[in-house]
Amino acid sequence: MIYYGIYDITTPMEKIALIGLGPHAKRIYYPYLTDLIDSNKKFSLELVIDLDINRKAVEEFLETQALQPKSILYLDAKDQISPKKIDPRAADALRENRITKAIISTEPKAHKIYLEECVRQEIPAVVDKPVTSPLGLTPSRVKSLVDIRQHASTQVYKDVMSLLSSMNNKPKSRILVQCQRRNHAGYKIVTDTMSEIVQEYGIPVTFIDIHHSDGMWNMPDEFIYRENHPYKYGYGKLMHSGYHFVDLLTSIEKINMSVADKIPDTVNIFSQAVRPVDQHTTVAADQYYKFFGKSVADKIVPDMQRREVRNYGEIDSFSQMQFTRKGKVITTAQLSLMQSGFSRRAWAELPKDTYKANGRVRHEFIDIHIGPLCSVQVHSYQSTEVANQPGQPYGPGDKNHFDIYIFRNSDLIGGKPFEHIKYGGMDAAEHKSNSYLGHNEEARRQTLDELMFDLPSNSELEQHISTNKMLSAIYKNHIKQHYNKAPYSKFKFKDIF
Repeated sequence: MIYYGIYDITTPMEKIALIGLGPHAKRIYYPYLTDLIDSNKKFSLELVIDLDINRKAVEEFLETQALQPKSILYLDAKDQISPKKIDPRAADALRENRITKAIISTEPKAHKIYLEECVRQEIPAVVDKPVTSPLGLTPSRVKSLVDIRQHASTQVYKDVMSLLSSMNNKPKSRILVQCQRRNHAGYKIVTDTMSEIVQEYGIPVTFIDIHHSDGMWNMPDEFIYRENHPYKYGYGKLMHSGYHFVDLLTSIEKINMSVADKIPDTVNIFSQAVRPVDQHTTVAADQYYKFFGKSVADKIVPDMQRREVRNYGEIDSFSQMQFTRKGKVITTAQLSLMQSGFSRRAWAELPKDTYKANGRVRHEFIDIHIGPLCSVQVHSYQSTEVANQPGQPYGPGDKNHFDIYIFRNSDLIGGKPFEHIKYGGMDAAEHKSNSYLGHNEEARRQTLDELMFDLPSNSELEQHISTNKMLSAIYKNHIKQHYNKAPYSKFKFKDIF
């Protein structure tokens, strides 16, 4: 849904730059901008920035669109592999086109340079998660365990703090993080339910179980050459869809801060990663020959033996955490984030749409307990990829499936003993327009409205500090695992939260 706002002829024009026109931007941002500009003449798409190697794909896409940018800038891709500073042409283009709002949807390792420039020019921006993704998260960059304290994993949150520091001197600057579960109305039901019980009865959230599998099965050669959702730069699932669930975990844990005498003082984190080399063991060469035949397997199997793959980013990340106070456990949390799980992919060649048409299916399960008082669960399961799903009745397997279960100790706290909220079906019934893509996508649109219409947001950059500190902690444990050391870290609660 587009927030229309108030517009008259005296309202200044909002000139938008879309930085990065990849699969995500094509599916989410461009349709949003089309609707926005069609309904409100206050806005214009002044500038699109992308890489020269993507020129053909960008031009083919724009040929199918009614909305056309006033200018397009293509940058040399070889200069953007590990950018330390923004290309001067990009900075000049933002300035010369008098950009007033920016959407940053590049590969994550380029986020920082564009965010820094937006702050310098005081251009409010929304950026895809993660905020930044520094190179060097791979074990090969660590020469000894002593290096872990200075390892690039600490840069994950230091980048956030650096940006916030820069913003202090640029009062008109603003950065929103596109992390849709913060604006997801279904998750708001979950967090509101928990907050009310925790505050009324003084019992904290005692258990959190978060599981997410997105069915992103990569062929062996794709680990080598993929630039969209890559692993070769040392990061993977945590910086792909995993960010949402680390963010969700920290948001749930913050509910406990409303019970002053039960706020934790210590966080214990045990984490382990699964990497592409591990997948090459479980799905070995023989399976590729069996599934895809000799001619295909002969092309992709040799890449399983390349030495550099040993240091690629994680495909799965599993963590167990305990939040304690004076040595007593307040909350236990489990975080299972997978890209090696169930997929509908049955082909070796990447399709044109790698975002939602490559066998990807979402399996999302959340279980949260408030001691003996309540359990709140989320069940969201797809059976086929979104791009090819035929119409079917709402329920498990449907693309919009998102059910909330609430179990209450009603004899103590009142309410229904069991409540089943079919949120996904309700949301789909409410949105009948052709632009509706699903409940997660509607939440993304809300964040875009917050940027474009200068609305309050719960996804400001400073609200993501704890998430990025937690990401740093998990990555440090992954490095320890690589060195056959206990992948465990202990932190003061106040140092993360």
